[in-house]
Amino acid sequence: MKVSNFFTAGIAFVALFLFDSYAQSAGFDCGKASTEMEKKICDTPSLSTLDEQLSAVFKPLKNRRTFQVIESDWLASIRNTCESTECLEDAYDQQIRFLTPLPEVVSVTGKDIKLLPENKAYTQYDRSWKTVELAGLPNEKNVAERFILSAETLSGMLYVIAFEGYYDVTMACYRGSLYEYVDKSPMAQPIVHTIAKNIGFDGAIDLGSNDDGKRFAGIFDGAFYYRQQITKNLIKGMVYKLGSSAEPAESSLLFQQWSNTNENARGGLLFSGSDMFSQLKIYYSHTPGFEIVAPTNMPAIGWNIFNPIWSKPRPVFYFKNGDETIWRANVVDKTLAKIVDANDHAVIQNPTPVEVNGREAIVYLEGSMLKIAIAPDE
Repeated sequence: MKVSNFFTAGIAFVALFLFDSYAQSAGFDCGKASTEMEKKICDTPSLSTLDEQLSAVFKPLKNRRTFQVIESDWLASIRNTCESTECLEDAYDQQIRFLTPLPEVVSVTGKDIKLLPENKAYTQYDRSWKTVELAGLPNEKNVAERFILSAETLSGMLYVIAFEGYYDVTMACYRGSLYEYVDKSPMAQPIVHTIAKNIGFDGAIDLGSNDDGKRFAGIFDGAFYYRQQITKNLIKGMVYKLGSSAEPAESSLLFQQWSNTNENARGGLLFSGSDMFSQLKIYYSHTPGFEIVAPTNMPAIGWNIFNPIWSKPRPVFYFKNGDETIWRANVVDKTLAKIVDANDHAVIQNPTPVEVNGREAIVYLEGSMLKIAIAPDE
């Protein structure tokens, strides 16, 4: 009898232990599971393990607005629409891969870039990237121009500096406000911080053009440097520490770099400044000749190319075709892909490459809305 009672008690203890450890194995407390989906995950060992893995890769990203939106959208539109265990397992696998940080990109050299024969062009296709709305700019009165001035990922955090205003003819500069977006949870601070209001801003020789020439505003060593025009003949240097929400300070240091078109160029781009464009070509310093990236009449509506800009670490450049799409060209694998479409014929501005969690990404303006598009798994 004692043996029997001991044996029964032992089984009960083991069962209790297994239940307790299993109840905690999902990424949430199974003791508090309330929805049918949560109960299904807790009752299925494979799903419980996957939910725990997803929770682990999401944890370091949970305070970033971009990934909060991505995770929320995934729960609502993918996970919670699954009806089978197989569907859920596949959904979890894909989301875990997407949120897992990728290794640092190895930069290419000239020997990695081979010239295409003259009778061939890049392989062209559509590849929609995952898009997230980050924040709306204030869109105050007299706003006629908007620009993304700089976008950088520093210590894993995305910072974006934007301008809204108009061109002041009498001052021969742009007048308006500078704003900072930091990709933190909205609870941590205001989504968009005003750096400076109603100032004369001198950002580049030809700000906003296909090749804006020398740039006089940008991020360096964790700070945003810019030139503020006091009168038509007087300019002072200013600096703002990223993420500080502090007042900008005067600076004796002045920022200067080449245009976004050629600052990180792997090759030279040949394209027309006219409204309709026949071809986009590229040449390289290490080999004679050129190759055709975008041939005539492909896509059928023709090319209208604006704002080409190179990635810092990748053999890739991006450009707008017209006002409504962003394209990506890889000079190593010779592919050309449309990666972003505007909604409802809105105007896209300033596609700016960044690296997010090791992934290739583009920050851009769509109207007054700041957005980011992140490359999916191949």
